[in-house]
Amino acid sequence: MQIQLYLIFGIIQLVQNVPLDATFKEKPLWIRQKLDHFNKSDTRTWKMRYLASDRYYKPGGPLFINVGGEWEVTYKDVLIGLYYELVKEFNAYSACTEHRYYGKSQPRPNWSVENLKYLDIKQALADLAHFIRHKRKTIPGMQNAKVVLFGCSYAGTMSIYFKREYPDLAAGIWAAGAPVWYRLDYSDGNVSIGKALRIVGGDPCYDRIENTTLTYLKLKKLKDNHILRDLKAKNITKGLEEIDMVTAVNIQHRNRTYLDKFCKTLVSFDNNDLVGMATYLTKELGKIPEMGSYNGTKINHESFGRQWLYQQCNGFGNFQTTSSMHQPFGNKSPFTKQVDRCRKEFGPKYTIDYVNSKIDEMNVKFGGYQPGIQNAYYTFSDLDPWRLTGIHDERATIIPGIGHCHEMRVRSEKDWPATKAAKQKGIDLIRSWINA
Repeated sequence: MQIQLYLIFGIIQLVQNVPLDATFKEKPLWIRQKLDHFNKSDTRTWKMRYLASDRYYKPGGPLFINVGGEWEVTYKDVLIGLYYELVKEFNAYSACTEHRYYGKSQPRPNWSVENLKYLDIKQALADLAHFIRHKRKTIPGMQNAKVVLFGCSYAGTMSIYFKREYPDLAAGIWAAGAPVWYRLDYSDGNVSIGKALRIVGGDPCYDRIENTTLTYLKLKKLKDNHILRDLKAKNITKGLEEIDMVTAVNIQHRNRTYLDKFCKTLVSFDNNDLVGMATYLTKELGKIPEMGSYNGTKINHESFGRQWLYQQCNGFGNFQTTSSMHQPFGNKSPFTKQVDRCRKEFGPKYTIDYVNSKIDEMNVKFGGYQPGIQNAYYTFSDLDPWRLTGIHDERATIIPGIGHCHEMRVRSEKDWPATKAAKQKGIDLIRSWINA
């Protein structure tokens, strides 16, 4: 069963395989980091992985960093294809950093509760600061290089907080789809998904999702039901079980054209055709990558389920729940069930009050909607369920019709005018930061 982390911030495998510059090569390199940057008596270290390229770098040029989030860094990550175009355009040194505890950047031998205590955003920001200082010292012509950070989703959050904590180390940042405000119960996420369904497909699309969900939940309560037995025999219950995941991923990560098709397909089924709906939803579910388990302590380079849950329970919160009545998934994911995972996986101290206190600390520490930084470009998709957790007022550029972080993909003639304008605004800002 796939874990419900579908909205955590980035499902990078869902992107289209857009061709990038074939001459651009990245090398996997390693840098030694302190396990605990804030404890001088702790001398333990570990190796952080990053991908680097000086293919277009000219001494005196800037350092561009594609900040890693809750995923394994990948070569020429097409999710942020615009980044690579700008590396060439600005003759920048390129570095894609990997976040501690994700991918191959593992500070401890396993993911036990004791070992996870060093999975902390302040430690991760200090990793990034050390990385920048090291590069400035060791790369010819980079002693006074301007540094620009690029981040999608949680990596965008990282970029914002880095600019806040280390303002002198970054000339500017571009944060796409980046949350900055956290709460215990983020039922607004599913409310936003419902609103998006109505915007794209009208009431029929919303109603079809809601009715299908409620029908399935009722069937599950019956002890002996031939309809449910038939669905299980056809191996298509997974789509119904994860209907919220399928819907959320499509709303967050697809563009408007795909969403139109999604809604039209949903409403094309007869109201009573649960088999047809289940078959289609199961097919859509198959396009979503597995993200790992909550309880596996053995390191898996491709997994991020347990690590991200730990970060949620220790400050990031925003648990996707169905506590609001104004969303289409019934009471499929009650608040208590979501938060109880913290106590189940990480120990009895993770009560609701404790988790809530950690969330409050996070908001106070980093300023919430008011991070208090300069030279920052904030962008969001208008339908992104995470928009309400990020800076979405007049300080941000809200882009219609695209998916989460699509504004960071390669430039294309097929880009809609608003997307082209948002990309160009970001490029112009970067140029001004570098030339300042």
